[in-house]
This record gives sequence, structure tokens and C-alpha cells, in this order.
Amino acid sequence: MRFKILALGLIFLLMLGFVLSAEKKKQTNFWQKFFPNLLERVYIIMKDGTIFKHTGHEERFIRLGAGILEETLKKKSYKIKDVAIIIHRREFSESDWRFYRDLKGRRFNGLFLLYCHRMNKTYCLEDKNGG
Repeated sequence: MRFKILALGLIFLLMLGFVLSAEKKKQTNFWQKFFPNLLERVYIIMKDGTIFKHTGHEERFIRLGAGILEETLKKKSYKIKDVAIIIHRREFSESDWRFYRDLKGRRFNGLFLLYCHRMNKTYCLEDKNGG
């Protein structure tokens, strides 16, 4: 009887180890759920936790300028300085840099992030090219 209990206990521990290692491999990026498909979209997350989503239903680009964002936020009683995170998908482009510089000129002090669907990683614009 002791042998059966010991054998079952060892089997249980082996199975538990296998499940835990599989779970580690399956870890997901927090941002992955925000980008379920290949359509380009941008999320603006305010310091109070409010989230705004903008998409043009295109795969390659999104049309959103700092002026348009500022006016949209103003209608909702927010300012550019109230933005904590701006995140979108794909790669940092020259227009992203222009948008970022324009936001900085309007008192943006948050994070400008990119979610890479292919790599399942998140990158910060300021970390790219010494930004």
C-alpha cells in the first residue's frame, strides 16, 4: 500500500512539474489581448485608467494626429498631459516619431509603446535609436 501511495505521489509531482513548465512556455504578453487581429489600432490609456481605442480598420497605418487627439480628449475633459500610455501595433515609423515629437510639444509625458504581434513583445519608442 505504501508503495502505491509513494508511486502515485511521484507521478503527481512529475505531472505537476510538466504542467508548470508548460505554463511558463505559454506566458502571454499583457498587451496581446488588445491586438487580436492584424488591423492597426491605437489605444490611449489615461492616467485615471480610462481607455480610448482608435482604428481606421486598415492593416498598415492609422490616421491620428496630435491635434486631432488633443481635440478629442478635450471633448472628454482630458488633456494630452493626462495620457499615461499610447500603444499601437507593427513597427515604429517616421510618422510615429513625428507624432511623438508633436505630443511632447503638447506636454505628453507618458509612454509611447509598440506591440509586436510576431514576437509577442512590447517596445518603448524612447528605447529605440536613443529617443
